[in-house]
Amino acid sequence: MKLSIQMLSAAFALVLASPAIAQTSGTGQVNSTTAGGITFGPDDAAEAAAAQANPLATFKYYFVPASAFTRRASSNVTTYVSGGCIQAKSDFAVSDIQIENGASIVGLRVYYKDTDASNSVTAYVTAYDGSGTTTDYGPVSSTAQAGYGSVYFGIDPNVVVNNSANSYVFNVMQSGPSATTAICGARLFYSIP
Repeated sequence: MKLSIQMLSAAFALVLASPAIAQTSGTGQVNSTTAGGITFGPDDAAEAAAAQANPLATFKYYFVPASAFTRRASSNVTTYVSGGCIQAKSDFAVSDIQIENGASIVGLRVYYKDTDASNSVTAYVTAYDGSGTTTDYGPVSSTAQAGYGSVYFGIDPNVVVNNSANSYVFNVMQSGPSATTAICGARLFYSIP
């Protein structure tokens, strides 16, 4: 089989012009996109767009299931539901964030179960400076739906991690006592220098 120079040039130009490779199923729907060294699922469109906009960066995820969170206040009652999900009905549940110094936090995604329109799950990334000052990035909040879901919050401008000056945590809570709402986890999307 002979390939002409024009065919090779056209194929090479097409590869260079597209920073992402879409993989499709037999139905023609996009299942995943690859960009910035990560394969994104169909619910990760915001993260994929950020990676495509910055094709030279290396992107990573940092995910913590809610079952690994601890209660922030001693009065907060947390209850394990199932599948890594918890209920935290009276205060925030928190988890430490340990990512590379100099990393840029691009976004926060919260995972939840929410079938109660009067209740929601809300998440923040919070920076503590050790001198009593806190900075919240967010919020991202769930919307009532049938079953489990996730929602993304893009942090703009990106937060550059300075581990010598700040400690970073996920702060996640339910807005009410509904038994049909649960916190299932939080995930950072970030790039490294």
